[in-house]
Amino acid sequence: MVHGAVRQVELVEEWPDGGAPDEPRDAAPRRGARRWRRWWPVPVLVVGLALGAQATLDARARHHDAYLAGLPGTLAPLPERLAVRWEVPTTEQPVVAAGFEVGGAFVGARRMADGSFDALALDTGTGQVRWATPLQAPSDARASTVSPTCVGTRASSSTGAASATRSATDVVAAGEALLCLVPASPEASRLVTVDARDGSVLAAVDVPRADVLAADRGTTYLATRTANGTCVVRAVVGNTTRWATAARCGQGAELVAAGGQVAAGTSDGGWTSVLASDGSVLAGMDGTTATTAVGDLLVTSTSVGGKVRSQVFAAGRAPVAVAGTVMVPRVDDGSAAGVVVTADRESRGYDAATGRLLWRVPLALSGGYLVRDGRIVSSSSQDLVVEIDARSGKVHHRAAVQRDALAMTPMTDGPRFFTIVLGAPSDPARLIGIDAAAGQGVTQVGTPVGLLSLRQVGRHLVGSDAQGVVSVLG
Repeated sequence: MVHGAVRQVELVEEWPDGGAPDEPRDAAPRRGARRWRRWWPVPVLVVGLALGAQATLDARARHHDAYLAGLPGTLAPLPERLAVRWEVPTTEQPVVAAGFEVGGAFVGARRMADGSFDALALDTGTGQVRWATPLQAPSDARASTVSPTCVGTRASSSTGAASATRSATDVVAAGEALLCLVPASPEASRLVTVDARDGSVLAAVDVPRADVLAADRGTTYLATRTANGTCVVRAVVGNTTRWATAARCGQGAELVAAGGQVAAGTSDGGWTSVLASDGSVLAGMDGTTATTAVGDLLVTSTSVGGKVRSQVFAAGRAPVAVAGTVMVPRVDDGSAAGVVVTADRESRGYDAATGRLLWRVPLALSGGYLVRDGRIVSSSSQDLVVEIDARSGKVHHRAAVQRDALAMTPMTDGPRFFTIVLGAPSDPARLIGIDAAAGQGVTQVGTPVGLLSLRQVGRHLVGSDAQGVVSVLG
């Protein structure tokens, strides 16, 4: 037998995980640990995705709050405690009460002690007069038996891009004009268009004598009462009278315009006529209790046998009849388009195009509501805030009202809802804030001592005390 040379061989113990040979045997990982090492990134990824999704939702909520903040009817941001910013002089209270706000100023008209009549703008923060434009001299006021009247315009959906030089028609369509009807003689009036931004007179047109006016989509409507219970209604664009129609209007001459249509009549139980965009008479009804504009819809309500019925008029289609008084949204984000809400002893949602009943709930809602994220937000005899799905009618009670208290129509600044709560006549009004997104967060906003009433005017809150002093709050 041949024996070869003996070689020295070093034995190396190899661990399954490639660990060092001098590690103790019991340090070897178990099978579950090896599996965990392979899968540990998964929960981290899930948490990351969840955080990212929440961040996206939060960003969307902030974006939607910012969108709401720019809508008509939304409150300016409120502090945790309200204070009096300025007291409104008696002569300027009609300007504030009108609630027409442009560029951080209340814009309207006032009658001075000498009989003169001015258009003016009051800074919402200080009450200082930004500009004043004379409309009627004292001598003209003494010679006239009719007082001037002014209305603010609302923006048209077809408003064009901003321009440094805009015509009177452009400013009216942008919702930045004050339209004033000033008596010129027993047979004539003057229609004055004032730029609400700086007080400049953009146009002054002589028209036949008129008693009231309304504006919509760049068109000004004028109505003149006659002796036989009719009104002559005119549609004026710029310097041109587009049409003039005689229509029955009872003893009143209120004008409401929306969507290219106009209603002339009265809301004290008399007659109202609805006219189309070409001046033709669409309908007439007796017993009118209310005429309102809901976006581009014109709505009339009548009382027959103690029950209120409403008709909804939209351009290009036949009127639709619904039960109850149609409510007007204070703020509308567009998420419930085509739904009208009515109320009496109960509340209902209708398809505005067909009149089909969508839902009915046994709640008597307050006089108005908000539209947010497809929900009708209002108050009732039992709710500070109640939300109703605009399509299905599903009810979500957010916060209950205290016994013997009355909750008014909710307001919003975007992130929060606010409700004015009234108690006994001698008790001060309270302001309650509720987080718009969460189910909690009910707080009371502090108010100045001595205020008995609160109300929203434009984008601000206005209060008054027992002496009748009116104050703008903030």
